[in-house]
Amino acid sequence: MTRQLGVSVRELQQFVSDWYATLDRHEPFEKIADHLDEQQLRFVFPEVTVSTVAGLRDWYEGVVRRFFDEIHRVDVADVDFEGDRVKIHVVVNWTTRVWDPPAAKSQILSYDADQSWEVVIDSSGRPRLRDYVVNGLAPVGDTPELF
Repeated sequence: MTRQLGVSVRELQQFVSDWYATLDRHEPFEKIADHLDEQQLRFVFPEVTVSTVAGLRDWYEGVVRRFFDEIHRVDVADVDFEGDRVKIHVVVNWTTRVWDPPAAKSQILSYDADQSWEVVIDSSGRPRLRDYVVNGLAPVGDTPELF
């Protein structure tokens, strides 16, 4: 297993999978923060860009109140080492449910998201997510546009 910056491609791909598992379980925000480079971060979502931990917390709290039964399936996690940083191209399918009162039933939504990540390795050798950009969010099947 080839290691660069003290981590392997497989470990970084596992980091991507762990991130989504944490989101799917609606873990407390502190578990989300364990994945972050809190000194410098930027998250670019279709609906908002956040560059602080507090901003990401606000976004996350809104998401866990709106979406449920979330499942993220990682289809691509291509890793590229660039100096002291790691670039990861991620393609993930996100399937979720929403309920809009007073609808009688919830609705299933499914999207394919193309993302660009930048990860740094901290002093203890752990990956930390610094930059997370949703390049595109494509509805699957009869799912409507989200934004």
